[in-house]
Amino acid sequence: MRAVYLTGERVYLRAMIADDKGMAATWFAGPFPSNAAQGERWLKEAHIDAWGANKPRYLTIVRVEDDAPIGGVSLVVRENRRGQLRFAMAPWLDDADALRADALRLLVPWVRDDLELMTLDLYLAADEAVTRAVAEELGLRESARLREFIARPGNRVDRLLYQALNAPWRVADA
Repeated sequence: MRAVYLTGERVYLRAMIADDKGMAATWFAGPFPSNAAQGERWLKEAHIDAWGANKPRYLTIVRVEDDAPIGGVSLVVRENRRGQLRFAMAPWLDDADALRADALRLLVPWVRDDLELMTLDLYLAADEAVTRAVAEELGLRESARLREFIARPGNRVDRLLYQALNAPWRVADA
């Protein structure tokens, strides 16, 4: 079940499905470990349309080599103009940062070109150096830093907000 236009060399993105419940720990960005029952409950609740809400689009990040779900991303679109991306990756992956960066390379062109959103916000941890470098390569700029916002085993790290304005919406310097 691969989306042709969201496939890279190491990862691809697809819609979340019921079978993803067993791998909830890879894509659910909660403060506590998740199991299949919690994953199933969340999947059922997250895909109910709420009246008047900006329903997020949830995508599963899947490793190409073994078709294993390794993370997730939510895209919240407001007023059909502004987008916000948030990632969750399997905490046991040694190369989570690089795989997240690969997924970001697929997502940003899709958000800019296909969805034609005016702005894009991306939340990252300060210790995700590879993903941060790719974000900057794709034209996003660090615009805010929340000190020691994210708890990691043994320490805390800053949360960074990266933002970009889509080229058709930019105003030339006067």
